[in-house]
Amino acid sequence: MASSDMTESDSEKFTYLPVPEIVARLGLYVTGAGTDVVPPGSSYPRQQHPELYHFNWRVGRVLPEFQFVFVVEGRGEFESRETGTLEVGPGTVMTLFPDVWHRYRPEPESGWTEYWISLGGELLFQWHKRGLFREDKPLTQLRRPVEAVSQYQNVIDFVMKHPEQDAPMLTAQAMTILAGVLEQSHKSMTGTGSGQDSDALDPTVREALRVVWNHSHQRVTVDMIAKLVGTTRRTLERRFREQLGKTILQALVGCRIQRAKRLLAETHVPIKNVAHASGFSSLSNFCKVFRREIGTTPGEYREDALQNVLTKGPVASKQSSDD
Repeated sequence: MASSDMTESDSEKFTYLPVPEIVARLGLYVTGAGTDVVPPGSSYPRQQHPELYHFNWRVGRVLPEFQFVFVVEGRGEFESRETGTLEVGPGTVMTLFPDVWHRYRPEPESGWTEYWISLGGELLFQWHKRGLFREDKPLTQLRRPVEAVSQYQNVIDFVMKHPEQDAPMLTAQAMTILAGVLEQSHKSMTGTGSGQDSDALDPTVREALRVVWNHSHQRVTVDMIAKLVGTTRRTLERRFREQLGKTILQALVGCRIQRAKRLLAETHVPIKNVAHASGFSSLSNFCKVFRREIGTTPGEYREDALQNVLTKGPVASKQSSDD
């Protein structure tokens, strides 16, 4: 049976959910969700959660699962042994990891409004092992905080009305929250975030990117792409540099390399066929460009991917083939 605050109001409510065995098989499931509006000068936390989840600032807390706490308004601080003390501002998601000590609180002067969701399941642990979530980078600044409020509210409203848990529906709703966190955390970890919202891209640049991803496996050139989107190569190059900080040729090569990496890691297609399927003119050209961009040969990359599967657990069986 769900456990919830017996004196909750519209500003503070939460629910914890049972997790039957059949729900656990999904690999990702919601164990609880809630929200709280903490006025300036209030003690924190105001809510009395079950012992497993409750904490105070002096002692801190260690959770048995993942939790994503979204601060919509106000400011505060977060601390863990991996990060030390970090400032938390509006639009920030704090990712809390299983078995990792942490604590957080709003500033007395500002208070804050928070939404949170607790998640369990093997899928999250696999993502964690693969570096999609990192304990040394627990804070994520969301690009679309208004959308996130709606996503969190949908989950909270749903669990308040369905205490016995409709797992597939909840999992789908939770994935929308995770998608926003993963999008921004990936950009910050890889340095690929340019701050440019894809919705605000120049229509010509957006169309050119679509052409790149749809046709990069063919012998397409920059001149051909410019012609397909109805502009000159010079104009297209200028707009790419202005909005994405790279040339269209770099985008084309990057797309081909990404496709090649996936084929090398997830299939046992011969390397010469990987080169052709990825849009390279020859095997020798593919090996040259791959080493330049990745720092290793395609064969070595495949071997490393195989070893990672053996040590981290397979998603699908992969074999190496250097034909």
